[in-house]
Amino acid sequence: MRIRTWSAGSNRSQTGFTLLELLVVLTLAALLLAVVTPRFAALLPGAELKSYSRQTAALLRLARSQAIASGEEVILELDSDARSSRITGQKKPSFWPEQIAVSFDGTANARETDLVFYPDGSANGGTLQIAGRERRYQIEVHWLTGRISLHD
Repeated sequence: MRIRTWSAGSNRSQTGFTLLELLVVLTLAALLLAVVTPRFAALLPGAELKSYSRQTAALLRLARSQAIASGEEVILELDSDARSSRITGQKKPSFWPEQIAVSFDGTANARETDLVFYPDGSANGGTLQIAGRERRYQIEVHWLTGRISLHD
């Protein structure tokens, strides 16, 4: 009975990597990942702005749904001094990132600075402007239907 054994470097006809070679490659890959990951955000300067715009549009859709489900008005309050927004019933406000500016322009029907969703699905209407250093997004809220649309 013949037993086959393996040893590093003794038989060159067998191919493969040594444990030391694998550890060196894994260490280099981990170091490269640690250096590249923080710089990834710098490669996509508009990613945070787009993400925040989508989150805000989702928050508006949630407010409209809550107004319809509860049968009561739901208000989105924008506080530019605190750089935060909050909908009725939410305990904690959501804060804006430092490099993002948010403003609300109401329609001719809106006399308030807050965005109000009514139980029938309509709203007082207006446009939220979400601006960063290089880009700007608009979230339009139709006054009659309460429809929320995000535009570049």
